[in-house]
Amino acid sequence: MNISTVTTKGQATIPEEIRRLLNINIGDKVSFTTIEPHTKQIMIKIIPSNVVDQLVGSLSSKVKYVDFKEVRKIAGKLLVKKYKIK
Repeated sequence: MNISTVTTKGQATIPEEIRRLLNINIGDKVSFTTIEPHTKQIMIKIIPSNVVDQLVGSLSSKVKYVDFKEVRKIAGKLLVKKYKIK
């Protein structure tokens, strides 16, 4: 039986035997799904880090990218206008 203690930060270590068995590596992500809430059972799914890397940039957005400096400049102009600063 593999047991892990939950820390004050809500973290628990996946035991080494389980990590080896499932080939879980540093940087892999895990997702948690509730299976049986009344029996307090969950399913943990391992998402290999290379899968996450492959998904980067796969979602599109209608929001135009604006450089951080440009955003600050626009925000500054809006604040000057709002508070009538000269």
